Amino acid sequence: MHGGVVIMFPMAREGVVHFARQVCLLGCAVGLLAHPVAAGDPASLQQQLAGALAKPPHASTSMGACVIDLSDKRVIFAKNPDASLTPASTMKLFAMTAALAELGPNFSFDTVLATDGANLIVIGDGDPGFGDEKLHRARNESPHAPFVRWAEALKRRGAATAELCIDESIFDSQRIHPTWEQADLDNWYAAPVGGLNINDNCLDITVSPAKKAGTPALVTVQPANALAKITNRCLSGGKGQPVLHHASDSFEYVLSGRCPKSVSLGSFSFPDPGLLFAESFRIVLRQQGIAIAGPTRRVQVRRSDGTLPPNLSILDRHRTPLADVLARAGKDSQNLFAECLLKRAGYAWARRNGRPHPLGTWEHGAHAVHDLLGFAKIDMEGLRVADGSGLSRQNACTPRQLASLLAWAVAQPFGRTLHDNLATAGVDGSLRKRLKDSDGRVHAKTGTMRGIRTLAGYVDADDGPRFAFAVMFNGYPGGSAPEGRFGYAKCAQGVCFGYAYLLLTRVSQASARIRQMRSWMALYGALPPG
Repeated sequence: MHGGVVIMFPMAREGVVHFARQVCLLGCAVGLLAHPVAAGDPASLQQQLAGALAKPPHASTSMGACVIDLSDKRVIFAKNPDASLTPASTMKLFAMTAALAELGPNFSFDTVLATDGANLIVIGDGDPGFGDEKLHRARNESPHAPFVRWAEALKRRGAATAELCIDESIFDSQRIHPTWEQADLDNWYAAPVGGLNINDNCLDITVSPAKKAGTPALVTVQPANALAKITNRCLSGGKGQPVLHHASDSFEYVLSGRCPKSVSLGSFSFPDPGLLFAESFRIVLRQQGIAIAGPTRRVQVRRSDGTLPPNLSILDRHRTPLADVLARAGKDSQNLFAECLLKRAGYAWARRNGRPHPLGTWEHGAHAVHDLLGFAKIDMEGLRVADGSGLSRQNACTPRQLASLLAWAVAQPFGRTLHDNLATAGVDGSLRKRLKDSDGRVHAKTGTMRGIRTLAGYVDADDGPRFAFAVMFNGYPGGSAPEGRFGYAKCAQGVCFGYAYLLLTRVSQASARIRQMRSWMALYGALPPG
């Protein structure tokens, strides 16, 4: 017992109990560091950080950590800092920083509506925010508001149209990364990546019972479109629930099961973002009394230098600030947004390096990341950049690379933009329900996959960021979600957040009281509640 905290261990497997004990000891260290004497002793902090990683939770687990004091750029703690590990979503930090470096913090994605006198042409810029419900809700408008504005612009100009054409040539045609796991591809977090995007390139499907039991259930699809083929074998009433089957490369969505009450089945990836964009636009135009003849055609009007030909007349444009896209990637961990950031940085890199036909590709995005780290003088041994979101298990980096990237970035003109678009503990994003008593001083990116837990970010003092840190766990048994009170995932998660707490005590004594520590420990299963 220390400071009124009783540490208790129910019966469990030896390895998990040992690791849970480490989490509890880490929490006690938080309480001790709340006192001025302990908090003023650098050796004490280093000892507590080392103690938290003294022994892995399982023989298969690899782990590493690195902490940099931003006041003098010293590495104040390192445990296996150069181990090349799978980062999961902390990989987004590389894509976000590369986009800021290549595009600049004031960049906006710019989707253009134009006409050549006969045809209506939409030129994409790889904007993942077009039609994103969360971004449009923040603007107090519907996701289709840009299409309504475009229809009004058409009416004002009296532009005659024969066909609708789309230009997605800002990005290559590889929409799905070849190393993404097949089981992921139907899910929203593995949505295809396009030069034109709408509704996060997903269909939102809701099923409701009809008035008469045994008759087909009612199906609602958003965005409304005539492209998706819905095969409805789901019956109203009865016991059970609706089940949806969808092959990731197919336009067919098959519903089966029973529907006793209305239920949202969630968001399912749609294989062709450009066609879904065009179809959604067509529907709004039709609602506004504007008819488009013929099928949608894919064209390339954007020239190799990035400019548009002079014969095009610009009717309107929709812009999404880079900061909005960074927030969806950094705070909400929205994978599509991170992939578009990496590919758009790759397009800028290709143009900057004189490629004759620049394209936003995963390969060019990786080059942008490597150039960035080279400029920042960060050792790239052990780094592999497969994608921007971290969904690919082919990604790899070291804790030192993550912490060093953060330490370098915060000193750049765009540093505050990166910092502010990471999740704020206890406030928003993937940290909204975590570290609630941290006074908003922890800004970080989480990483979660099966057998993987990572956390990397900043701990702030009163005058700004004080520490950059990265903690990585790979290879423990079990799934991606914390399981039970002493599951490996929960314990790994607890140590990741414990690191943030230990650093927090160096800058804010009020955040490390035993009472607050106890509530955090109970949340992550290391102590019984109460």
